[in-house]
Amino acid sequence: MVNFKETHNIANEKNFRSLIGYAGQELAISRLMMCGFNVLRSLWRDSKYDGMFEANNVSIKIEVKQTTKEKFTVTSGSRSGKQISRSAENREAILKKEDADFFFGVSTIDATCWMIPIELIEICKRKSFDFKHIELFKEKFKIFLGFPDIGFTTNDIRNGFSDKSTDSLEELCQENKIIISNKDKDSKFKYPKKKLLGNDSDRLDDIFVNYKNSLIIDIWVFLFNKVSF
Repeated sequence: MVNFKETHNIANEKNFRSLIGYAGQELAISRLMMCGFNVLRSLWRDSKYDGMFEANNVSIKIEVKQTTKEKFTVTSGSRSGKQISRSAENREAILKKEDADFFFGVSTIDATCWMIPIELIEICKRKSFDFKHIELFKEKFKIFLGFPDIGFTTNDIRNGFSDKSTDSLEELCQENKIIISNKDKDSKFKYPKKKLLGNDSDRLDDIFVNYKNSLIIDIWVFLFNKVSF
């Protein structure tokens, strides 16, 4: 990707912070359109999601965040700007599945995109992710096409797996030879961070999950590893 940071705000726009937020959203939309997906913008400023696109006639809602650094926040409702009173309530919270289906992160340095299922963000309970910890989700646009060869549809990708029973999740793992990390079915399982967040994740806080959520992570890790560029 071409680095275009040198041209950032050459017009000296005073409200560039707000402007680049909108620019990041447009970059994400453009990347999706260049994949051939039909994209719809959310025109309501207070909408829970920023846009929607169609893949295989399935509508997928996305929350878009841009960054000029090497880190994304995955929260909603935070306060910012000089006009906000210091005494105002901070409603910042980790994104939830009810907000959108996928988090879409885009670098306004080179338009690289990351796409993370919001149910995974909910399960991990992390407010931010460094680029080096989300390599698994980098430029994986093909995830939205599903995996017809193994029975995972675009609808499955959109809906995620939280609504499925534990028995159904176990069945999916067995059918597709997905390695189950939590073999002892512990109710408070320390999920192997390297499997999800890469080799440089040793210093991160541990991710504790129940058995069902460990299966959900295992399935997503399996699917994203199957995506080829």
